[in-house]
Amino acid sequence: MLKNKRGVKRLESELNHIRESINQFSENHFNQEIKDIWESMKRSEASEKLKAMPIDVISTLEKGMPINLLVNHGFRTIYDIVNQEPADLMQIGGIGEKTAYPIYDAVSRIKESVYQQAIPRMNPDNLTKEHITLLESLYKKWELLKIVESLKIDFEQLYAAIAPHIETAKMQKSFIGSLFQSKSEKEKIKSAFENLNQEKYKNNLDKIKEKLVEILHFSVSKEELKQHFVQENASYYTEIEKVTGSSPAASLESLPSEIVESVNNYPLDMEGLEVTLRRYQEFGAKYALYYKRTLLGDEMGLGKTIQAIAMINHLVQNNQKYAMVVCPLSVVANWKREINERSTLKTFIFHGHNRDAEFAKWQSSTGVLITTYEQTLRINFEDEHQLDLLVVDEAHYVKNPEAKRSQSIYKLAGMADYVLFMSGTPLENRLDEMKQLISILRPEISEKLSQELHLLQPNEFKQVVASVYLRRNRKDVLMELPDLEVIPLWMNFGEQEEQYYYQAVMEGKLMSMRRAAWQGGTPENSPKLEKLLEICEEAADNGHKVLVFSFFKDVINIIQQHLRGRTFEAITGDVPNARRQEIIDEFTKAEPGSVLISQITAGGVGLNIQAANIVVLCEPQWKPSIEEQAISRAYRMGQSRNVIVYRLLTEESIDVTMLEVLGQKANLFDLYARDSDVASLSLKDPEEAEESVKQKVLKLEKERVQRNLEDSSKVPHIG
Repeated sequence: MLKNKRGVKRLESELNHIRESINQFSENHFNQEIKDIWESMKRSEASEKLKAMPIDVISTLEKGMPINLLVNHGFRTIYDIVNQEPADLMQIGGIGEKTAYPIYDAVSRIKESVYQQAIPRMNPDNLTKEHITLLESLYKKWELLKIVESLKIDFEQLYAAIAPHIETAKMQKSFIGSLFQSKSEKEKIKSAFENLNQEKYKNNLDKIKEKLVEILHFSVSKEELKQHFVQENASYYTEIEKVTGSSPAASLESLPSEIVESVNNYPLDMEGLEVTLRRYQEFGAKYALYYKRTLLGDEMGLGKTIQAIAMINHLVQNNQKYAMVVCPLSVVANWKREINERSTLKTFIFHGHNRDAEFAKWQSSTGVLITTYEQTLRINFEDEHQLDLLVVDEAHYVKNPEAKRSQSIYKLAGMADYVLFMSGTPLENRLDEMKQLISILRPEISEKLSQELHLLQPNEFKQVVASVYLRRNRKDVLMELPDLEVIPLWMNFGEQEEQYYYQAVMEGKLMSMRRAAWQGGTPENSPKLEKLLEICEEAADNGHKVLVFSFFKDVINIIQQHLRGRTFEAITGDVPNARRQEIIDEFTKAEPGSVLISQITAGGVGLNIQAANIVVLCEPQWKPSIEEQAISRAYRMGQSRNVIVYRLLTEESIDVTMLEVLGQKANLFDLYARDSDVASLSLKDPEEAEESVKQKVLKLEKERVQRNLEDSSKVPHIG
């Protein structure tokens, strides 16, 4: 209980101390802490790169430098010399002022360049103390700022209530001094003490102090922090990007500067958006809004869906409230889920018996109508109906102008002010198909495109499409992307499998040939199955999850039989789309060592499975892009661990011939993926090309087997 002026001053001092303690947990405090740690990590990363950089790199910047003298003096790497001043260098025999300063200047430029390009990565399986400190700062920022803001409000309300009483109570005089105070002044002082001693103020102060103690002693275990980082990897790097301003700029290098400036200056309204955009995602959303009718070709795993949602949300906030998303049936549930989780937008599904009722609700309530290509044929738009934005996912599905679904999409595109076509895998398209898509968006640009321009003036071609086509690659924009390692594992057939295979070749059964290496049925009789089980066992021992892809359902069944208790319902074409997402959610929550098996054509598109960082491809595919899509289910934004892809391959089999025949196509795929071009002029029509490749492979493999038949010792008995 407060009885005198001294006690009141102690209370005032305590309140000032509490305020200072609360204020130290400001956003600026956490941001500065994060910046400092990140800069330290960049310096450490840069130092490691400089240690691996030989001293003769100096010669790439300055010709005629005495590299041998530096080597003889013990300078083997750039790191060895990075702290040497010109005066230090001149102490070396044979190095004078004319060479010391150029050496110093070259090393300084190399050091700065390496530092600027240094991208610290955090592997949850190998976190350093500095990594832990950074993650802890980010975690505390998110968790504590919410508590601190609430505490600040409580404190300031209490302070505002009692501050006047404190000031009045401080007017209390000693016994002699009080003799000279008026009666009314003494009454005010007495009343102030009574108010300060009220139970409600004491209780409020005690609660504030308890909360402050919780904040001051807030901690998170290393294991809890690690698990949170694994689950929310993208959020951590998004926050780092936001706070430090660090993000790769390579994605904008091919765009004219005036486009970059105009797009960056576009005001994106993020009210109602419940996700923090990466800088490249914000640019993508602004780009689509600024140019109104565009083709977003970002590589798989970069969050095209998020960018579309940001675009939809912006328009809704600005009273353009009718958006439609058209997508494959397999990702309808995913679109609904993403929109509901990432925004406050209402969603309606135009599919099934209730489609007309859902359409009516959409028109009366506003929001996002999600439907499929086929269902657009059943949408009956009247004059009074509204459509502000059309988003078409996997837009390469409507490249054929003769198809009814294409014509339906084109009609809808003509009704909307804003149109966003999205396609992360347009690389199998020909130039005329790209022109067809762009002709729906921006016909004046489509008319300028030609094979001659594309082949002979590729840079000019990119400039022409720059305001309608935006493509970024993962490694251009995801600074945190972990390493991806693809490991081919070659093995022989089991004895029974070899007999099965030769029989299939003789009968020309391509499908049987491709899955022959799984027909042994047990690990003892099937080397591929044995290797797969070894991979899964090792992954479990190391706390990893595995994603297994095969084209064939019977192969999936064989694998499931031998992984009982560790697998989930397999994702195949027979599994309803909503159930597919449920399976992935179960897999994400499951213990390390779990295995998810999927048919590559069912699980390779539209699903995000970052929970796994071991990927197994059971057999090679006819299209390199199919394998790329499958890998991208795990190797995408949000993946925190290094991803290892095992390709299971069989010697002396169709696997060898397929890879040889597909080698040229694979190289073209890589070339165009790097160059970010849509059209692959060197490839035929995809379906024709695939059939041609199959026939060529079958012919070559038959010839190889026939040659082997000449040596009966190489061929098992068939029959």
